[in-house]
Amino acid sequence: MDALFRQSLFYIYFIYGLSFLVMAYVIFQGVRKATSLVLVTTFQVLAAFGLTHGIREMIDWARFILATNGHGELAWLKVLSDVFLVVSFVILLQFAVNLFSYRSERRMAYQRIPALLAAAAIVALVATRTYDTGQVGHFVRRSFGFAGALLSGVALCKLAVAMRAVGSARVEIGLVLGAFGFFAYSVFGGLIVTTVAGQPVQIFRALCAFTIAVASTLILGIFRQSE
Repeated sequence: MDALFRQSLFYIYFIYGLSFLVMAYVIFQGVRKATSLVLVTTFQVLAAFGLTHGIREMIDWARFILATNGHGELAWLKVLSDVFLVVSFVILLQFAVNLFSYRSERRMAYQRIPALLAAAAIVALVATRTYDTGQVGHFVRRSFGFAGALLSGVALCKLAVAMRAVGSARVEIGLVLGAFGFFAYSVFGGLIVTTVAGQPVQIFRALCAFTIAVASTLILGIFRQSE
């Protein structure tokens, strides 16, 4: 057990998962107190991403604990982790598309895009007989994960400009900080799967998650100023 507490990844996985769970909790609480319904549904999708991805990282935390204590890999835990990874990144892309299109008259059509892409991905994976959940997770990370995080950053920047017009400095700062977190996450969470400068990539992913969690506490005013 002492060896476990000396492992930096023990703390990194925990902070990584907890940060996204905190983000989900903060947004869900903010939505409950909303006086404007314009962006409520959109940010509920972001909270759903935080919840599913936070659970995924907590599963990986448990897997790390078991492996470090000599219990080996439990196949069902790995599959569960991969499933939550896939679901969370599809949800993240859905959030990005929803935020880009929430004022568009054709938003219903645009918001079907992630589901259509997911269906196309399933067909492609079946056609290539790719059934291993690890390989599927890797594919989804590089596609839905990268695109979802990158587009979320762009959409949050766009929304920050709109908030500037109504003079909400706190919300604007939160949106810009969240955008920065997602831009960084598109690289560390969407593209890089190995070490970075000799350090586990999970360190950088955890920093991104923490940044996004902090940003979520600053943007709650958006549910009162987005009419």
